[in-house]
Amino acid sequence: MRFIENYPIDQITPADYNPRKIKENAFEKLQESLLKFGVCKAVIANLDGTIVAGHQRTKAMKAVGINHCPIFILEKNVSLQDEIKFNLMHNSVETETAKMRIDNAADIPFGFTLVKNEHLETVHKGKGSIIKEISRLISKYGDYGNIIVDEDGNVIHNADYAYCCKLLGNDVVVYKMHNEHVREFLMYLGIDYGEYNYETLGIKPYVQTHCQMSRNGSSIKSTLYENFVIPSLTKSDRLVDFGAGKCFYSKNLRQKGYDTHWYEPFYKTEGTEKLNVSEVVRMIKALNRDIKEKGLYNVVVLDSVINSITSNDYEDWVLTCCNALMSQDGTFFTGTRNLQVVQDRGNLETSSDSVRYIEFLDKDNFSATFRKGTWTMQKFHDKESLTRTLKRYFEDVQVVDKGATQIWAVCRKPKDLGKERYEKALDIEFNLEYPGGYRHNQHERLVETILSYH
Repeated sequence: MRFIENYPIDQITPADYNPRKIKENAFEKLQESLLKFGVCKAVIANLDGTIVAGHQRTKAMKAVGINHCPIFILEKNVSLQDEIKFNLMHNSVETETAKMRIDNAADIPFGFTLVKNEHLETVHKGKGSIIKEISRLISKYGDYGNIIVDEDGNVIHNADYAYCCKLLGNDVVVYKMHNEHVREFLMYLGIDYGEYNYETLGIKPYVQTHCQMSRNGSSIKSTLYENFVIPSLTKSDRLVDFGAGKCFYSKNLRQKGYDTHWYEPFYKTEGTEKLNVSEVVRMIKALNRDIKEKGLYNVVVLDSVINSITSNDYEDWVLTCCNALMSQDGTFFTGTRNLQVVQDRGNLETSSDSVRYIEFLDKDNFSATFRKGTWTMQKFHDKESLTRTLKRYFEDVQVVDKGATQIWAVCRKPKDLGKERYEKALDIEFNLEYPGGYRHNQHERLVETILSYH
């Protein structure tokens, strides 16, 4: 490992991206803790000295006049895919699930010491999902953290990391602290030093195409369509699927004689990752003709869309559009990602390679995930938050939560949201930005047609 106890702070630089925002009072508390206890937890940096984890700590050290700090220099530069994970796993107190101790605490000095693996003892093993992710980072980039123990050898911080080192057979850097300092140190450690924040990633809506579910009706089914839409659908209904992805269900139903329509702003040419804007424009023109001739739709489907929006504003615009497309006697169906699954995932004893191991949620329950070379966003709802959200757009809201990966809702009686609000949402959602800042600008007639019904 490349652990340096006294590294010049002026030789490390912050990364372009820091996934936490810290409030001023919390930053003051962080400075207080450094003055009282010193730097007990090492910064993590790339080979070039760019900070991977420890941005706020480094900033606080500079503020109080600390010129050198303990640091781990990784064995190779961190990929973009792992940058956030390093930072979040390193800083997240809430992921402490293991209980560990060292059996030779009496023999080591206070401060930093390298302890052999044989002296690590497991009191309680960590949760599988978390341990698997930490172990992967260690295996890929080398040892990157230290643990903090009291005089009796109990690990008071970073026990999950210690558990992973035990499993991997790695030695571990230990910081030994006086017992008289432990309680106050843990009090400082428990302060909220900022919330996760993904704004600086600058995620564009069009990259959310990577979040599309590959629904094909056979091996991968839409639970919303299968359990809610299709059982209630008649051939006298007029259905529009907003954000239809690959449009499988709406196209398949049309072939069976149902009056279905669809819109997918990031439609991809079959078998490729290329966005087909010409096809999107055809969808818009087809919707305009249909609404002009027959009016608004009495069935509106929004399947796995609001879990793939990039902000609360986009969630509002999407739901406002669905409201605008819906007739007064219509029904709105939606399905989205279940927050409970994310909360439960961190408690799993085991984890699968087929799922993400752990999500770090911001205050609005957004997480960031790296897919196909770029960052994407995911939002999660529980029954209460989805009900509260949908009641802004519909009078009658029924949310179904059966503990599955999805949570569903059936809504009726769309509220009048006002022409100005409709126009803004329709103008945005039917003319979204594409790579290079391109917009097709072929949506105005459709917007006018929809607004004529409000």
